[in-house]
Amino acid sequence: MGLLDDLKQQADSLRQKEQVTQAELSQNLLLAHAKLKDALHYWIELFNSLNVIKPVVSRIYYLDGGAVQLANLLQCDYNVNGRRLTIDHHDYIEAIVLKFRCFAEGHVTIEKQSDPMVQRLRDQLWQHNMKFDVKEFRNERGYTERGIFQVPCEVPVVITIVGDLENAQIKIITKNLEKFGEYGYLYDFDEFGKDILEELAKVIIAKPNAFRSLGKHQQAIRTSASRARADADEPASAPQPQVRMEDVSDPTKTFSGSFKSLLKR
Repeated sequence: MGLLDDLKQQADSLRQKEQVTQAELSQNLLLAHAKLKDALHYWIELFNSLNVIKPVVSRIYYLDGGAVQLANLLQCDYNVNGRRLTIDHHDYIEAIVLKFRCFAEGHVTIEKQSDPMVQRLRDQLWQHNMKFDVKEFRNERGYTERGIFQVPCEVPVVITIVGDLENAQIKIITKNLEKFGEYGYLYDFDEFGKDILEELAKVIIAKPNAFRSLGKHQQAIRTSASRARADADEPASAPQPQVRMEDVSDPTKTFSGSFKSLLKR
């Protein structure tokens, strides 16, 4: 076989692989849209009901390494937003964003000594999307010696549900749900359905649930953690299944990136 024939054969092989990939992305797009459409309908109905019923759900959050409590916060103001993208004049659901807040009257006061400690608490509050005011006291050389923080008793909670077209999965990213922090959960398309939504709803309204153990990805993480604990022969709390932090920072990027791949072809 000559050089030209060899190159043509390689090019044909690559084109065939790209066509298969495009077909898979297109199929995953439809599957993700169907899953997210059903989920959006579920959350709209549920959150509309919660805003009418106003169930009493009390939360406690801990700041500053557990030294400060935001106690007796009540959940309220449930909101659902479906993000959509358009391709070939058709709208597809890109992600579902659930929001509510945990709120109580008043604020907590936190005093920190030294500039590094002040900056550390400031960064922690920013990371958790917390509102705050801080009054800094500086010495003659302009260095911060002390900072007094006023933190309102209000914690924003955000849950993002998004399709991952390249891996045929649905991701759920929670921020400040039950406690401060971001956690991710993965489900294959055939796993994601009403059972997952129901268990997540139970988490939101503080009912007993199995949400964090559902799905083979979460089960695999728990199994690995259990084996590690057995090897170490020491007790530990159940792990929070997580996706990579770069995925958590922008949970819609996988979906949008796959969309761009479809548009280019």
